[in-house]
Amino acid sequence: MKNDKVKKWIYLILIFGGFFILRNFVPSGLDQMGWDGFLVLFVAVLLWLTEAVPMAVTSVFVLFFGAWVGFEKEGTILANFASTGPFFLLAAMIIGQIFTKVGLGKRISLYVLPAFGNRAKAVLLAIMLGTCIVSMFLADIPTALVFFGLCMPILEQNGCEPGKSKFGKAVMLGIPVGAAIGGIGTPAGSGMNAVTMSMLKNICDVEISFAQWSVVGVPVAIASTVLAWLILCVLYKPEINVVKGLDSLKEDRKNIGSLKGSELKFTIVFAIMVILWFIPKKTGIDMYMTAWTGIFVMSLPGMDMVDWKDASSKIDWSAFLICGAATALATVVANLGTGQWLSGILSNLFLSKVAGMGVLVLLLVINLMMAVGHYPMPQGVSLAGLCLPVVGALAIELGMNPIVVCLPVCMSTSMLLLVPIDPTCFTTYSGGYWKIKDMMGSGIIITLGYIIIASLWTALMATTGILG
Repeated sequence: MKNDKVKKWIYLILIFGGFFILRNFVPSGLDQMGWDGFLVLFVAVLLWLTEAVPMAVTSVFVLFFGAWVGFEKEGTILANFASTGPFFLLAAMIIGQIFTKVGLGKRISLYVLPAFGNRAKAVLLAIMLGTCIVSMFLADIPTALVFFGLCMPILEQNGCEPGKSKFGKAVMLGIPVGAAIGGIGTPAGSGMNAVTMSMLKNICDVEISFAQWSVVGVPVAIASTVLAWLILCVLYKPEINVVKGLDSLKEDRKNIGSLKGSELKFTIVFAIMVILWFIPKKTGIDMYMTAWTGIFVMSLPGMDMVDWKDASSKIDWSAFLICGAATALATVVANLGTGQWLSGILSNLFLSKVAGMGVLVLLLVINLMMAVGHYPMPQGVSLAGLCLPVVGALAIELGMNPIVVCLPVCMSTSMLLLVPIDPTCFTTYSGGYWKIKDMMGSGIIITLGYIIIASLWTALMATTGILG
């Protein structure tokens, strides 16, 4: 404990000492305000990474610290905090809680697991695709926890011993992998998606619709999940051929009965929400209003699906504050011209040459940069906050459609398989079937596959004009 406190004090001294020293060395091409803004954003990222101070406290502190430094007025910084993204993240967390509470997740999983038969590899595919598809519309963590709870008894019934069973390892890795990949499918798949969409709108004045995101994200998520399944089958070849216990799931499916009560009410409301998310131009209701209207309806007398006292105790308020602070600082920094300055440096170094090689090569480089960027900066929204101003400015400078090159940056916030510190990755860790090295080892190969799939499909969609 004492060593931990000393380490945190060293981090704080280095971070703030470095900040006040570097303030005096403004690089050419950038004024003092732009440089101060960039340094404050970097201080925030370093404090989040080291957790020298609780992350939620850091999130609020850096907003006022930025105003005190003087690169922007307090009101302007705080105004950017109140953007749409963090509030969609909050909505996603509440909807995920309701999904788990009403029991719909268990019903879905009972249908998914036996979908492709009882062969071990087929069951693994069903688990991963099921997790992926559900995670496209609901938060990753509750989705993964539902499948984890259902798969544990099946593994025990088949004698899959934790730490020894390759099939058990593949299943318990496949669940968080499927959830993480599924999270990129639609803006609703992860609250972080909406946060990065909000950043893109604030920074580049470009808005990605729910349909535009989904036409790229859904095929990429499904193809990447199938590839991840193949990789896990090769790395951890199942030691069993047939999975026992699926017959009991079929019996459970019969006994669970038809949809009724809160489960039925949630299904109807959420189905309407999904439809509205795809047709905002016809209804005039954007995805954010749709999400909160759905929660409002679920809270009405007679619906009774939202117990705020219970819900608020389970909400990750740190995530909400981090997303709001990262959005606010990234937006202000971009408006100060820091994004253009950084994009100019990167463009002169190599990105202009890469862009000259075609959209596909540029997308491959951007996706790779984001994947590697998770190592020094595993907090996805922080990484996006630093990269979106740069990539957005570069797109405008090169006369490219910002959506095409910024969408990979937005989608990558959910792809944290290289650095498994995200809570989604650890939803199945307590089962004891895998270790960190297993997630990182398979995660590297899966991420490389994802980069190729995402780059190819995004480049293809760019040629159709669907992305604008």
